Amino acid sequence: MKLVKIDDDLYLNSDFIESVEADGKESTIITMISGEVFSLNLPTKKVLDAICGSEEHLIECEDAENYRRDRKTIKDPY
Repeated sequence: MKLVKIDDDLYLNSDFIESVEADGKESTIITMISGEVFSLNLPTKKVLDAICGSEEHLIECEDAENYRRDRKTIKDPY
């Protein structure tokens, strides 16, 4: 399972994405295997970068890993 942050309030499991389609210049339609459809006011490139793991999103993952590591150190300093 790989959750990807598509937008501030939308995370999707990329294993269940069936298709990503451009719906104009600044909007994208994501269709899930279940048939659920998300219509977003985001450029298709930004959505695909989120799914594929662009530099921007890799930094977020690294920060999340640092956060988890720091929390463990605080809970168990030895």
